[in-house]
Amino acid sequence: MGLVSARRGAMRRGIWWTVRGAVRAIAVLLVALSAPAGGALAAAAPAQGWAAVAAKVLPATVNIQIEKIALGKTDAETGDATTAGDSNRFVGSGFIVDPSGFIVTNKHVIGGALRITVRLQDGTEVPATLIAVARFVDLAVLKVNVGHPLPALHLGDGDAAKPGDPVLAIGDPLGLGTSLSAGIVSGTRRDLENTPFDDYVQTDAAINHGNSGGPLVDAAGDVIGINTILLTNQPHEGSNGLGFAISSNVVAAALRHLLHPERRPIGWIGLHLQGLTPRLAAAMQLPQPGIAIVTKVDPHSPGSAAGLQPGDIILRYGDIRPSTARILMLDIATTPIDQTRMLQVWSGGKLRTVPLVIRAWPGMTTMPDQILENQGRPLPPPPDLGMLLARITPLARKAYKITKGPGVLVASVDHMSEAYSLGLRPGVVIERIDGTPVTTPAAAKQQLAAAVARHMTEVAILVRWSNGPSWLTLHTGYEPPPPSTPAQCT
Repeated sequence: MGLVSARRGAMRRGIWWTVRGAVRAIAVLLVALSAPAGGALAAAAPAQGWAAVAAKVLPATVNIQIEKIALGKTDAETGDATTAGDSNRFVGSGFIVDPSGFIVTNKHVIGGALRITVRLQDGTEVPATLIAVARFVDLAVLKVNVGHPLPALHLGDGDAAKPGDPVLAIGDPLGLGTSLSAGIVSGTRRDLENTPFDDYVQTDAAINHGNSGGPLVDAAGDVIGINTILLTNQPHEGSNGLGFAISSNVVAAALRHLLHPERRPIGWIGLHLQGLTPRLAAAMQLPQPGIAIVTKVDPHSPGSAAGLQPGDIILRYGDIRPSTARILMLDIATTPIDQTRMLQVWSGGKLRTVPLVIRAWPGMTTMPDQILENQGRPLPPPPDLGMLLARITPLARKAYKITKGPGVLVASVDHMSEAYSLGLRPGVVIERIDGTPVTTPAAAKQQLAAAVARHMTEVAILVRWSNGPSWLTLHTGYEPPPPSTPAQCT
């Protein structure tokens, strides 16, 4: 799903899922997109060079770290997934769209999150709050507060992108850190039949797990899409040049609604539409080309009030004739609420023109508590970082094959702890805490207590694994008090 779990500093591959795999025989991996090596070499750089574009957009691109509880087996009687007890970390990408700290990413990146942390390009890590989630589009809005304005990217015109235009995909593939992939626009206005508003920019820019939510930018550095989907022939494959980014036009419309749902509702007439094929048109004996055929009419909707029925064929919407059912849905969605549009339909062998008053689409926004795992119940910090520490005895050195050297032994690890999600297991040795050598469990606890006393939310630990030492960070359990006045969003 464009997410990659982290263990001992190296990111594991995340979850993938397919879209219409049986129908299309193609696995659709929800990852963010970058181009294969061939596409990257073939892409022509803009006049000022990709380095100049990167310097413009990188400061506003972020890495997103997600903490989740891994699910275990499914109960045979209830069908519910059971909790395995493991806390895992995943990564995705996003970018800042407003200097006050609003960040846009994919909905699937933050789904099921216990904790969301954003890492800015200067290395600063800050907790993020989920502000809003779109219902029919794979988009979510996060908010971070850092006390100063942040660089933001500009949403360009995704519809203006043309096949062959050079593009740059940015994200955190495989959790390795912010990476760039150059390619071209392979196609526009792609419909993958995932949502009523599908409008994807296709690119051959190399994309892998962890890129989801990152920006796809043009030669001017403007965002023309959000990297979202990768098509492959086999599960767990990396990029093979079929990447898709949600068009920035859809993103802009969704953001207006998500940030101001009362002022920017989504237009709705209550019709479920299907594209009209030539065979359907012939069977319906249409006197002129049609756009879409009605499959269902929602009760108490403008379409229902106008007497529209399944089987009616839409010929024209107002003064325009959209080329596809999907584009018609987008036109309806962006029509101002309470305005009237004349709908020309072929119904029962007759031509009709009916007035429809555009209404606000009910339930277009998903509540954050339906997406997050811990809404209303913050993740409690594990005591003693979730580990039981012990002295390194000669017997322990022999049992765990520990080489000579100072430190304290990890004797056991709570499976629900952050330490477990980072790969800490019995037999691992902790050498230093916050730069200070520790040789006894009491010394380790003293260092942890000192970090909390200094109001440190995280502590640096030097761990000696079987293949050598590396540093990692763990939450101390200290939570800063809330600000005296709520932060204001501009």
